[in-house]
Parts: sequence; structure tokens; C-alpha cells
Amino acid sequence: MDQMKPWLVPCIVIVWLFPASVDHCLNPPPVNYSILVVTTAEERFLVTYICIRGYHLVGKKELFCNKTSLEWDSPAPTCRLGHCPNPVLVNGQLNSSKLEPVSEEEVVTFKCDTDYILKGSNWSQCQKDHTWIPPLPICITGQCKSLKRPKHGHFKARDFNSGSNITFYCDVGYQLIGAQSLQCMDGKWSDEPPICEEISEATTEAPVEAEKESERNNICETVQRLMRCQKERGKTLEELKYSLEIKKLKLEEIKTIMSTEIKTVQVEDRMVASHAIPFHMKIDFSGL
Repeated sequence: MDQMKPWLVPCIVIVWLFPASVDHCLNPPPVNYSILVVTTAEERFLVTYICIRGYHLVGKKELFCNKTSLEWDSPAPTCRLGHCPNPVLVNGQLNSSKLEPVSEEEVVTFKCDTDYILKGSNWSQCQKDHTWIPPLPICITGQCKSLKRPKHGHFKARDFNSGSNITFYCDVGYQLIGAQSLQCMDGKWSDEPPICEEISEATTEAPVEAEKESERNNICETVQRLMRCQKERGKTLEELKYSLEIKKLKLEEIKTIMSTEIKTVQVEDRMVASHAIPFHMKIDFSGL
């Protein structure tokens, strides 16, 4: 009868670091193709499972055993064939130069199906510690969720696919609150959809009040500049007041003269118009 090949025999290696204390706790659950290390931490026994080369751990790596209950806190893990877990890409495809099981330093590349976007690296390598570096990616949908037309408004968009933009508008009498344009990025909108809010009277009157306030400020600045100018010239406020009154009288005199001249011109125009010959009258000059 042929002897059983050594590599077919499950391998269990146990390293007892505290043999005297282990007698007071349950025996650690055996795991094939693993190395078992037992230590103590915070008055509890800690069991660590390490899979041998060519196998990877599935389950919890460390188990605690309480001295009082003598029970392990979790079920024992297993060591499965393959140095790293088999890579899986939902809604995508992966390409490897080797067949299963996965071996150390093996490199796998990834590609998502149509309408899906790769989130993460497009390649990964199986490391010595049974992990994939960079971490395995995922495929997410590239389409953003549909948006409803805002109340008292509308939007314009080509589609809701990744990279597309959507622009919002409000009806007359309403103003947009929020971002006017959103972009679909990796299946998510760049911002929350805006809303259309009715424009209140206070909002309408605000620009008018601001304009009036600006005019008042301009008048004050003009008066202040005038006073500074007169002060530099050595004139007092009373002298400035007297000078302005004189100018006012002169302006009123000019206004009166111009008003009289305008009335005179209007009278003369009416007199000329009354003696003018209408164009529709026919005059016979043959007898002259």
C-alpha cells in the first residue's frame, strides 16, 4: 500500500508559551494547515492562528478564553487553499496570469462592466501576509439617481450618467436657494438639489432701501468734502452759509429772467402763427 503523501496530511502546529496556565483553560480549537500561538493578555488566554504558506485565513484570527467561563469567544477559523483569498469583483471582470489557488506575489487586474465605474485600483498583488495590496476594488454604478422637478421650477439635463450636468431654474416670482448646477460624479450628485422660494416683499424692497442708503451716504460725503474744502480756504461755517445764500439768489434771478424770455418767445410765436396763411387755401395771383 502506498504511503500517504506528506502534503496531503493536515498540519497542526501548536506553540505553548504558557504550559502551566493552559491546564486551567479549554484546549484551543484545532485548525488544519495553521500555526497556533497561545499567550496571555489581561488575565485571559489569547490564541492566534497563522495559516501556513499557500493557505489563507477565513474567520477571526484571534480567540480569547476566559479563565472563569473556560469558553472561547468565537468559533475557530479555517485555513483555505490559496495564499490570499480569491479576488471577487461584482459587476466586473478580473484577469490573472495564474489559475486558482492564488499564490504569493500573484498580480490580478480588474475591469468593470458597461455603465459601471471602478472604485479603487485596477490591479492588486497577493502579499506575504495573505492580504491584497492595493485593496481589492469594487464596481459602482455610474448613473446618479433621478431628480424630481423642483416645485415652482424646472431643470435641464441631458441624462443622469457620470459626468453629466443638471441646471435648475425657478418660475417668475421665485428665487433659487442652493446650487444652480449639479454634476453626477461616480454615481453621486455634487450637491443637494436646490429649491425655489417665493420672493417676499422684504426681499424686493431690500435693493431699493440699499439704493436710498447709498444716496444718503453720497450726500453726506459731498457735504463733508465741501466743509473740508472751505476749512482749508480759511472760511467759517457762517461765511460758507452766506456764500451759498448769495449764489442761491443769483440762481433765482437768472431763473426769473429766463422764464420771462421764454414767455415772450411763446407770445411772439402765437402771433406769427395767427397771421400765417394756411397751406390748404388757394390764392389766385393771375390778376396781379
